[in-house]
Amino acid sequence: MTSETAAERYAALDLGSNSFHLLLAEFRDQRMVRLHTDRAMVRLAEGLDAQRNLNPAVAERALEALRRFSPVLQELPLDRVRVVGTNTLRCAAENADGFLEAAEAILGVPIEIISGIEEARLIYSGVMAAAEGPPRLRCVVDIGGGSTELVRGVETPKLLQSVNMGCVAFTRQFFDSGKIDAGKRNNFVRARRAAQAELQELRHLADDALVIGASGTVKSVARVLNDDELAPILREDIDALADKVAGYKSIDKIDLAHLDPERRPVFAAGLAILHGIFRELDIREMHVSPYAIREGIVHDLAGRLHGGDRRADSVRAMMEHGQIDTIQAERVANTALQFLGQLNPQTPVAQRRLLRWAADLHEIGLALSHASFRKLGAYMIEHADLAGFGKSEQENLAYLVRNQRGDIKAVREHYGFHPNNDLLLCLRLACIVHRDHIDRSIDALQLSADGPGYRLEIAEDWLYQYPAIEDLLNLEVDCWAEKKIKLKLRIQ
Repeated sequence: MTSETAAERYAALDLGSNSFHLLLAEFRDQRMVRLHTDRAMVRLAEGLDAQRNLNPAVAERALEALRRFSPVLQELPLDRVRVVGTNTLRCAAENADGFLEAAEAILGVPIEIISGIEEARLIYSGVMAAAEGPPRLRCVVDIGGGSTELVRGVETPKLLQSVNMGCVAFTRQFFDSGKIDAGKRNNFVRARRAAQAELQELRHLADDALVIGASGTVKSVARVLNDDELAPILREDIDALADKVAGYKSIDKIDLAHLDPERRPVFAAGLAILHGIFRELDIREMHVSPYAIREGIVHDLAGRLHGGDRRADSVRAMMEHGQIDTIQAERVANTALQFLGQLNPQTPVAQRRLLRWAADLHEIGLALSHASFRKLGAYMIEHADLAGFGKSEQENLAYLVRNQRGDIKAVREHYGFHPNNDLLLCLRLACIVHRDHIDRSIDALQLSADGPGYRLEIAEDWLYQYPAIEDLLNLEVDCWAEKKIKLKLRIQ
């Protein structure tokens, strides 16, 4: 493989609630070509208890799958690989540090826990990569193991929804005994009604739209109905199949041509959800996409490397919505990055981007309150649906914005979020230098590491011009001392 070819090769790994999927792909003349795919039916959601702890046996099953996938990922540069965790890992992230750290050690790649809305966006991007014909209104449906994503849009998504119902979760909730038709109580009907209840406020999503289904449940139903082909699913056909499956006494009695044996344990639950979607959204026909979230991840990765980073778009949109002073954001960003270059010229690109975005958004809370703008800004960032961002990235952005000045708040470090003192110090110093919204050169300042702490050298004549900054820098020394980190000011 030549270096030129490797530069356009990407890998995506989706750690889903039901199965893990790996995709290795490359772009040829701007067209994505799938080179290698792999799948492991892990059923991660099956191992999540009421306290959101992950069963050790299920965790080991998942790690074994990752050992199989790992060699493919390790052949590529880090910026051409993305591993995302969806519903189950969203739920378990607080209590699954051991599993996630072990998984990262195996893969050699960080795992991004993404929101349901980000999952929906990536699914839509993947489906659109295989879409044909002129632009038109589409409704995309993806039933996963722990959640179901529904998206309405044209070339880009306009409305994204993530609903907490999936084939593994519903199997545990309605088919835990293995029974389908239990006499007076039909568990398939109960599951379908529960799905419909979740969708009552989303009935308009499929109106006047071409409906497209993606991923395992939809594909398995399509193959059962269409002689192993991914042909469209028709309403009358899925009605008949639902009646047939509801008539089985138990899951192990399901006997359908072209049903993958690995899919059988969760097929009834997945079909009940899909049938509920057909009924509640009044769908007459659903086309089936060969692409889903993995292809969306690959397209997103390629965009990041070729000037189309969706995260940058999200930051710009948030700046516009929050009526941020863009000139101040730019001056703080440039100064913070200059400090970071002094401190560590080899800082990875990903961290430099994070620092710039934090500077871009550092005054976002001013749209709501002057007194509490840092706290409110951090809350807005952490809880916003920022397309392209993983949860840990948003938490890091929120942490930087919240602590841009004043006391540095202690945090409980958890998986995916470990505060970066270098970034925080550079942002805080930049905010001090430009507290009065004035352009000011820092050529007379030099920031460097000093053992486990930091040293800031300042030309005396520069400091003499700005006595208020000298006071703020002395307060900064005290703030870091509270964290047991020494910041030395050296005036020369």
